[in-house]
Amino acid sequence: MAIPTNKPTRKVIAGGLTGTFVTFAVLILNTYVPFFEGKPISGEIAGLAITMLSSLIAYVIPPAPKETTIVNENGRCQTALKQQV
Repeated sequence: MAIPTNKPTRKVIAGGLTGTFVTFAVLILNTYVPFFEGKPISGEIAGLAITMLSSLIAYVIPPAPKETTIVNENGRCQTALKQQV
């Protein structure tokens, strides 16, 4: 039996942290690297990098052994934690 939860899964956390890291990296590059002084990395390129890398990392990271999904009463898929037996 699985227990429904709204807690983010390991995949979601990894994707979010990747987006944070890329945003911080673009900030550092635009602020401190002389190469980017004249033409900084644009918001469109930063957004593209964030989206692509976050999606890739969230796809590659496997779910934790205790994580699963269930279909609730409304027919919607929901994250759940496996119950210890």
